[in-house]
Amino acid sequence: MKKLFAFMVLFCLKMTAQETEFKVYDNGLIYSEHSVSKLKHIVDSLNLKFKVCEFNKTFKSYGQAKANFVEVEKSDAIKAKKDLEKGISYADFKAKYSKGHFDENRIVLKSKYTDYEENEKVEISSVSFGVRDGQNIIIDKKESDSYHNDFKGKWIFHYEEKTSYSKESLKAFYFVDDFKTKPISEKYARLIQYSDCLVDTTAQIFYANAKDSGVRYMDTVPTKASNFEVYVEKVLKRPDFSYQKFSALFDFSDVDPQGKEKKKKKEDVVVREALEKEYQNFSKKMEKWQSERLIRIDSLQKADKNFDIMLRDAFAQAKITKASSDTFEEYVARYIGKEEALELKRNRHVVGGCSMDDSPRVHALNIAMLSAETIKWEIFLRSHLNIMNDRFDRASDGSYAKGARLTYIKEIEVLDINVLDLILGISLRIDNPSKNHYYSSINRVGRALSESSNPELVETSLLDMIKDNDLDDYNRILIYYLFDNYNYNLKDEKVKESNESKLKLAVASMPDYISSRITFEK
Repeated sequence: MKKLFAFMVLFCLKMTAQETEFKVYDNGLIYSEHSVSKLKHIVDSLNLKFKVCEFNKTFKSYGQAKANFVEVEKSDAIKAKKDLEKGISYADFKAKYSKGHFDENRIVLKSKYTDYEENEKVEISSVSFGVRDGQNIIIDKKESDSYHNDFKGKWIFHYEEKTSYSKESLKAFYFVDDFKTKPISEKYARLIQYSDCLVDTTAQIFYANAKDSGVRYMDTVPTKASNFEVYVEKVLKRPDFSYQKFSALFDFSDVDPQGKEKKKKKEDVVVREALEKEYQNFSKKMEKWQSERLIRIDSLQKADKNFDIMLRDAFAQAKITKASSDTFEEYVARYIGKEEALELKRNRHVVGGCSMDDSPRVHALNIAMLSAETIKWEIFLRSHLNIMNDRFDRASDGSYAKGARLTYIKEIEVLDINVLDLILGISLRIDNPSKNHYYSSINRVGRALSESSNPELVETSLLDMIKDNDLDDYNRILIYYLFDNYNYNLKDEKVKESNESKLKLAVASMPDYISSRITFEK
């Protein structure tokens, strides 16, 4: 375990050493001009298709209701539970348990899911307006169905017995009205339809039986693909370095059980400094080797008649086992075909090993580039949106690492996509989305919009949506958060200050049960 942990630390530190996240081409983008030109042709036809297509679907808002949240603790909890089971009125409950916590007129949502034991559950949750502000109660679907969508004047509650770690408590929602949904007006429904037109809802990036890959899922048994990589590295004399020796730099035996570092011996410091210097020299040699690698391997491919035979044999096995790597897929793309390399990548789902492990994002970028080269728009855009939304699986993900992950909005602006319409279309939440509809991460796309080439349009559009009484409460709140994240990521402090004033006016136009919960820093 200690060796594995040391390796993980080394791996994550290697990630931090990179100066930029992705290579940038002469056009200032992470995609070459050749790829961009191919994508533009596809976008032109999609935009034309959207203009002439018939709008025949009514999108509906999330079902939402207003409810009062209550919480009581200690000895009152069991008494309150019995009263709720008897159907006590809200007024009587509030009078009897006046020491409890009461938070009235919360906007609540209802969502269904299946837990890990395949039990159908319903989550009732209040919309959050700050840290630890949201509340939720999970019940069985059968219990939810028993209400027959008639929640007004009724309770849903959850009782926690006393344990050695916590006191007994009860939390409950009392419904002021029923869950209601409303049609999304046409101007917003068109945004959702536009996003579905661009982000193909029939496509998925990875195949259903794709294999998990990454630093935590490394194959322990050599494959023909890994053997081919070893063959190339040996012939091209790849610089060598003992990572086992380097892992000694991160020997955590010099940390006591309380996490305090033990005093280092002078000779230990000298050894570590020597190893660090050795690693720096190795890094310089590797940088030179990598810069010459593809030119030299082209020569190897021409000189060694077994090169193509070994590569194709390894490729045939990789298609079956789904055991591959970025480097091997690069060779497949270069000497067999880009479509073949893309197939390998779509059969390999990369999971990040730590917060600083950028391999899932690199994998998505490689998929996007190969999709552009092979004119597979539906795969390209989903991959790029995953990069923008940072939608990847990781074993851990500290907030300190997220700042270095850029959003790359200009890469899709240059394609003549109506980017704001696309982002709004994937940011609005609806009750009846198309299967496989793409939803954004509000904080990430807010950051992306802060880099938009048309900030005036962004600001006007978002503020108008916040003010629009025709838009349902939940979506107005989401757009408020979208604008808030957008403004937070702007660089110009004067613009940010001006925007906050505009946002305050927009928020003031929202219902009091919403606007009263939104606070601004003084």
